[in-house]
Amino acid sequence: MGTWRSGQQQQGKTYLVTGSTDGIGQHTALNLARAGGNVIIHGRSSQRVDASRQRIEKAAAGGWVKAYTYDLSSMASVRDFAAAVRHDVQTLNVLLNNAGVFEQRMSKTVDGFEMTWSVNVMAPFLFTSLLLDSIQDRIVNVSSISAGSSVDFSNLQQEKGFSSHGSYALSKIAMMAFTAKLAKRLQKQGGPTVNCLDPGTVNTKMLEAGWGMCGMPVSAANGETFLATDPCVKATTGEYFNGNRVVSMRGEARKTKVQDRLWTILEQQTGAVWPQQS
Repeated sequence: MGTWRSGQQQQGKTYLVTGSTDGIGQHTALNLARAGGNVIIHGRSSQRVDASRQRIEKAAAGGWVKAYTYDLSSMASVRDFAAAVRHDVQTLNVLLNNAGVFEQRMSKTVDGFEMTWSVNVMAPFLFTSLLLDSIQDRIVNVSSISAGSSVDFSNLQQEKGFSSHGSYALSKIAMMAFTAKLAKRLQKQGGPTVNCLDPGTVNTKMLEAGWGMCGMPVSAANGETFLATDPCVKATTGEYFNGNRVVSMRGEARKTKVQDRLWTILEQQTGAVWPQQS
């Protein structure tokens, strides 16, 4: 369908990239800043956030860079993050829900939820709901080629025994289902487009932890940048991209009953309030 071209200019456009202190998130933020865009970066370590901000500011081609430090495993922190962005920035052109974790062992958040589920699914669900009125053009969610084929609603919190790959796979098919459901809602309301992607098998800390360094360099991972900026996908919504092309979503992600059930559960878990459908 297309590829990211570094010459594309993004002056005057504002992008928010969660989880952008290293890896694909930082690379995407750098791409956007080098193209002249305004970039909002985020991380959970103030030291790493500051270092990333300095690096991106040096690369920026006319746009500004804002940086925020918040922990997405806490729903209160997610709410504070969204409130700070709304206070500081009037509009966003694109939200990229890039942040994610791959946990080696079972751990729970301060809210009592399994860590992978909380950061990879609950946080982007709540964060997007809180910023929706500010987003003009696109929402980009990160899924994975490692997504599972079904949503086991009896194991959302790893009740059947923790599995690193199982919890990650569950979170990524959930992001597909969330993307498809949100896209349908926003199409009716005339809102921004919503798509998700597999960003590629990329040599990041996450890949090393779960699969080993068997992928491409981070510098080649331009899928998120493509989906956030390319004119050829401006009107595309509710799709899953792999290699900058639309491919079929996994298993149950397209099933309306699964999407609706997941949506209701996430509303209950996060307290998210979405605009009523007409």
